[in-house]
Amino acid sequence: MNKIQFYILLFFTSISVNSFSQEVTFFNADGFFSIGTQSNRTASITLSDIDQDGDLDALVANGRHWAEQNYIYYNDGNGGFKLSQPIGKFLDASYAVKSADFNNDGFMDIAVANDNIANKIYFGSANQNFEKEISFGSISPSRNLEIADIDNDGDFDLILSNRKAENEICINDGKGNFENIITFGNKSDQTIQTKIVDINKDGFLDLITAERQSKNKIYLNDGKQNFSKVIEFGKEEDESRSVDVADFDNDGFLDIVVGNLGSKNSIYFGDINLKFNRIYDFKTQRSTSSIKVADLNKDGYLDIVEGNSEERNYVYLGQENGEFIEIGLREDLKDDTYNIEIGDLNNDGFPDIVESNSGTWNLYYRTRKK
Repeated sequence: MNKIQFYILLFFTSISVNSFSQEVTFFNADGFFSIGTQSNRTASITLSDIDQDGDLDALVANGRHWAEQNYIYYNDGNGGFKLSQPIGKFLDASYAVKSADFNNDGFMDIAVANDNIANKIYFGSANQNFEKEISFGSISPSRNLEIADIDNDGDFDLILSNRKAENEICINDGKGNFENIITFGNKSDQTIQTKIVDINKDGFLDLITAERQSKNKIYLNDGKQNFSKVIEFGKEEDESRSVDVADFDNDGFLDIVVGNLGSKNSIYFGDINLKFNRIYDFKTQRSTSSIKVADLNKDGYLDIVEGNSEERNYVYLGQENGEFIEIGLREDLKDDTYNIEIGDLNNDGFPDIVESNSGTWNLYYRTRKK
């Protein structure tokens, strides 16, 4: 490849923005940066150091309503994913795959949330065999999975977001058993995602949900894993698919950014009373399935990544005045992006962007400072 061809390729496959703090690009190398080349119905990708070698590997959840194979893609240390293995011996209708050491044996385990079939935990061992497995939670239309120590006992619990079924907190007994289950929400709720954070800063983890066709909810933890106090926010008519939490205005109170399918995305600013009445609406209405917060360009201002359904994905670079600079990712692609994940894949200090795309390749973008 000569220099002219190289610069033409760079022009068409990277997106850049000039700001007062620095210039940043999101580089995909014309699809070369992908996690596999299969066109599965990918619902989500989670980044985790499965083999504990110091870099982030990719856990790919495939299928959604249909049976497909889930995979681990191992990072080569430079942000390449050229080695993979299946998760489990059966194909699953999966929405989320996440990892932690659930039984405290020093090996990373894998939890899978499925649609109307049993959810699974695969326990890790030497050489990443994952042969031992158990089921957890109920057989429900699970849409998301989170890992957190809800009861503050030093181990990892599992939180299932279920559509048209009660949501579940599966409490770990410290040995990787999850027989004790706490439910929250109603059977009629259509919960797509649950974010786990101490929203009121009382030392106990609370639950923030993205709901389809009803207001989103905050379930406050009373310290005894009782979530009966509920705060609603957002619009009844919004079809919310995703939430993330951060302090955008640096006032000491956590704010909630919501991604909506078919209506404008919004930031709901928190206050001491947990009212969330002050709202920042994005300028353009899109079909957003996933929304994530990170400081991508390391300038001290929070940025937002928007994963959209069958249209271009966008990055919003936060500015000192509270506004955002909008940057489109690859203009030539209008994929069905179900999930956005953010993590430093090549260990250069900058968070990178991973797209989970249904029916086509899962792509990632390297964040670069010029």
